[in-house]
Amino acid sequence: MFDFGPDILATLHDSRAHLPTKGSADAAGFDLYCMDHVTVSPGSRGLIDTGVSVAIPTGWYGRVAPRSGLAVRHALAVHAGVVDADYRGTIKVALFNHGDQAIDFGPGDRIAQLVIERCSTGVMVQVNELPGTARGDGALGSTGR
Repeated sequence: MFDFGPDILATLHDSRAHLPTKGSADAAGFDLYCMDHVTVSPGSRGLIDTGVSVAIPTGWYGRVAPRSGLAVRHALAVHAGVVDADYRGTIKVALFNHGDQAIDFGPGDRIAQLVIERCSTGVMVQVNELPGTARGDGALGSTGR
């Protein structure tokens, strides 16, 4: 009846690393934790090492997403947020500080979340012309909303 998704295997590469955890039973994502002391200055980005690698099954991927509280309180955005099923390296979180104050992180601080989602990889097929739609090639705002 329910699809709880696949088991995600994880390896910790450092004694300061934390296994990703869910904040509640129905949480969509696994919290990712900072492994080092890092400061992200206003208007700059930081690359934060989690010390964790995961094995995500084929047909799924991990989306690194912001934590709502950090985004709202500190104007912190996550960049470069895809963990492919065949990637086995350490997860690093790229954060950009859009706020006006430096943000300090330390070992064990939650910095982002990893949401495991289904994906279709398909095959790209080159054609001379695409099938038409009512919208056509209308860009931003072209649906009138």
